[in-house]
Amino acid sequence: MKLNYNDKKAHAPQQYGKRSERVLAKQNRARLAKMLELPSSYAVLQAPSGRTTQKQYLIDCFRLMDLLVSEMCFVSRKVGVSTKNGFLLRTWNYVSEKLNLPLWRVKQCLTWCYKKGWLTSDQPRELYTDEKGNVAYKGLASIKRITLKYFQDIGLHDEFKTACKAAREAINKLANKLNTKVKILLTPITMLQRFARKAANLMLSNTDDINSKLDRLEASIFTT
Repeated sequence: MKLNYNDKKAHAPQQYGKRSERVLAKQNRARLAKMLELPSSYAVLQAPSGRTTQKQYLIDCFRLMDLLVSEMCFVSRKVGVSTKNGFLLRTWNYVSEKLNLPLWRVKQCLTWCYKKGWLTSDQPRELYTDEKGNVAYKGLASIKRITLKYFQDIGLHDEFKTACKAAREAINKLANKLNTKVKILLTPITMLQRFARKAANLMLSNTDDINSKLDRLEASIFTT
């Protein structure tokens, strides 16, 4: 069975861009399609009770993983795209729109993927002062990451390592082209903005100090 994004019955839009045609993304899509042909033959798709996941639900979960891998940075495994201003994270609303699935259905599929250990989603928070002068927290864009376990479970771990090596070379070339640092390209824009506000508040003028803090900031959000 193919993961057909043009099938109206599957509630799917047209293909979502050239990133979905990268080698690892195509390998991932082909592997998921093969697993859909006979789900009961794959232990990783079985529920604790031994039953196979309902077919349409499995199709939607696989379409979700297809999109997330296609939108994934092969270096950091974060879902989004590097820009000269930082890493642009994809939102769940973006995912819902691209898959043409209601947000509640996307969240259902996420629950299944989380239980499989295929995906993590961490939402950083930031302190701010509201109009009444009260200190409160606000959530920043969640950092979504595909786990190594996912590629191990579907048998693409070696293919991922190959793609990751090539992506590291590509991100270094992009950093040189944009005259910026790799860590800037891989750090979420919202986190860079948060750091910039903190730096302004602390009146940091030492470049080395800023870079050091940025290194620690990126390390603090790099979780598997």
